[in-house]
Amino acid sequence: MTKWFILVLTVVLLSSCIGIESEILLRQDGTGVLTLSYQISQFMKNIDAGREEKQLPLPVNEEEFVRTTEGIEGLRLTDIDEREDEENVYIRAKLEFDSVDAVNALGRAGQIGITLENRGDTNMFRQVIFAGQEGEEITENSLETLETFFQGYDLVYAIILPTPVQSHTLGELSVDGRTVTYRTTVPEILKASQPLVLEVVW
Repeated sequence: MTKWFILVLTVVLLSSCIGIESEILLRQDGTGVLTLSYQISQFMKNIDAGREEKQLPLPVNEEEFVRTTEGIEGLRLTDIDEREDEENVYIRAKLEFDSVDAVNALGRAGQIGITLENRGDTNMFRQVIFAGQEGEEITENSLETLETFFQGYDLVYAIILPTPVQSHTLGELSVDGRTVTYRTTVPEILKASQPLVLEVVW
């Protein structure tokens, strides 16, 4: 197994699945609503089903989602929709959370990577999208293969804040100044030579 393929698997797991949209509505007191819309290929689901210790860090069906969230203090599943076709499993779930620690507990240790810090007059939301790659760089031929494999699988991270944003490191700011949205793909992440961290100050 080549180093770049191992790296691809790592990124897939860190990104929670192959395609995901994560929207966090954050209230002033640190509570909020997390809406996850994601798709996992049947290929990845079947690979994980054969493992005694699961590697995909997000649930792959409603039953697993309910079982996972019931064991996390401060996290409540309020709505879920699940469907699948020959290629993918599609899940959309809405969760109320009492703190970002409860959100982090939904994934495996360190894989969601959200922190919330109060700095007196300001607050900072921080999420590690990709910690960075180590070792040899991926070749152009490998990247072309990845772009074909991951075609149609986007990674979207949106954070909605109670007051206007003062600064942000990644993504685009909405017209009303309260939402930051960062859209990327697995191949784009793998091209990054430095860690990708979404920081939003408000």
